[in-house]
Amino acid sequence: METCFSSQSRQQFRQYFQPSRLVVGVVSGDSCGTINLITLSFNTHCSYKPLMMAFSIHNSTYSYPLFQRAAQCVLAVPGEGLAQEVLECGILSGRRVNKLKKFNLKLEKSQNIDTQGLRGCIANIELVIRQRIEVGDSMMLIAEVMSYRVNTSIRQRNLLSLGPRTAGYEVLASKGIHRIGAYTATRS
Repeated sequence: METCFSSQSRQQFRQYFQPSRLVVGVVSGDSCGTINLITLSFNTHCSYKPLMMAFSIHNSTYSYPLFQRAAQCVLAVPGEGLAQEVLECGILSGRRVNKLKKFNLKLEKSQNIDTQGLRGCIANIELVIRQRIEVGDSMMLIAEVMSYRVNTSIRQRNLLSLGPRTAGYEVLASKGIHRIGAYTATRS
């Protein structure tokens, strides 16, 4: 059998490189204590000793300068009950919309940092930002995990950013090319 690779645009390639796990970045917006939320699809553990995570923020977002200044943040792990809100938090800009108020989202006090997490999420990962790396049109942040706080009363599937191939997933919210869903099979 002959191997046949073809070059594709990023949009075309999405069907082969998704799904990706979604989190909501929670960061202080200003000195008055306002909070901004941003949906993030690039996030990963990058070290286990010490526990570190990496995530990326595009330079055109309202969140970009906030994360440039922030010393800490929370990555909230949303469940399927927040699919529409997570979609909108990724589309709407905090420059024009207070996302907490618009979606009636509540904050939860963190245990080890000042930045609060999101109450309705499966988990909140409390982070202290250790490094920022400019990568093309984005900034990658490396942050040390201070705590994984899990809401054991929420039994929901994690949200995923889906590409155009949705077999095996339930699409829970969509707008344009953006699709948010969860695995259709039950996972224990």
